Amino acid sequence: MPGTEGEPIESDPDGECEVPPPIRGERWRAWGPLAVLLVVFGSIGALVFAGLVAFFGGARHAPDYAQGSCAADDPHKVLVEVPQGATGKDIGDALFNAGVVRSSQAFVDAAERNQAARGISTGTYRVCPKLSAAAAITELLKTSNLSPDSLVEVRPGDYSWETLRALAKKRGWDRDDLQQLVDGNEIGLPPWSKSTDGHWTVEGMLEPGRYTLTSADTPQSVLSAMVKARVAELAKLGLETKAAALRCAPTRRCTPEEALIVASLAEAEVTRPDPDGREVSEAVTNRLGRGDFVGVDASTKYWLSLQAGKRVTVTRREVTDPTDPYATGGRQGLPPTPVSIPSKQMIAAVLAPTSEHYYYWCAGGSGTRFFKESEKAVFERTCLRP
Repeated sequence: MPGTEGEPIESDPDGECEVPPPIRGERWRAWGPLAVLLVVFGSIGALVFAGLVAFFGGARHAPDYAQGSCAADDPHKVLVEVPQGATGKDIGDALFNAGVVRSSQAFVDAAERNQAARGISTGTYRVCPKLSAAAAITELLKTSNLSPDSLVEVRPGDYSWETLRALAKKRGWDRDDLQQLVDGNEIGLPPWSKSTDGHWTVEGMLEPGRYTLTSADTPQSVLSAMVKARVAELAKLGLETKAAALRCAPTRRCTPEEALIVASLAEAEVTRPDPDGREVSEAVTNRLGRGDFVGVDASTKYWLSLQAGKRVTVTRREVTDPTDPYATGGRQGLPPTPVSIPSKQMIAAVLAPTSEHYYYWCAGGSGTRFFKESEKAVFERTCLRP
């Protein structure tokens, strides 16, 4: 058999001719079609494998319940605590451990899809068991689901001692322990927050608002938060600077504590900061500047209610009792402490009194009426009738 030009023909021992091995180019031409098939089928296999992984693994949804609602009066509700600074994973774990959601991851996934979940606040919630993660978010966004024991509300016009009592009752704390925190000022009271006899006082120093409580809270942490919020608000109002523009005695300007006392009297006496609060502020400071009696019943009511442990009504004789340090009808000057928790609106009003020369006032069916010093006879005829 002829060979390739220039290449000898080899023969085996038996004398038969042997075909020479193909050169490299001929080998590739022989295996090329098979290689193409391998690449094609390999790519298809890779795509199929990736799809299976996505279906059975990466794209698999976390276990979740289907129940999408929770009746407000459902008797089977469970307690879920959302601690301060909780992450989505923390909340999901708390819900899962309480039997609310089927998996913590389901809640995390739902929270990532619902930006409103960022509005879930600290507190202990009453929630139905076996809810979908999306429904659980809805329930945690309802403040009505917060457990009463995890909420305490400070309202303008309240007495601070009422708040201390409510805290002690809700959390099982000792009322005396709370008072000791005040007496030792372990709650961040400013240097001027003292009664006229030099004792620390929290009266008027708790910022109005709704506060949520968790098992991690202590009497000190809760009271400190309330005081811190009030101090920040008073700083915004410029209390310390503006108090010095008010007169609290014939020869002396007001201290910040005295300005807060005037605001507490206004809070207890009228309902509208502007103009009533501004007018009460003028009338009170005019009396103080003259060395006259303030003569309001709100201060006496505060003191007698504190002694009784509940709100009481007072008589004219009690308002003028000279032995009662809070009887501003029988003792000159301001009471020793604020006599209510004034709102920031009322404090702002008191720091900007009117200049109408008001000296007297009284509340009637149509609102609060104010009178100048020259109108004393009209005031008495209108407001002091038997």
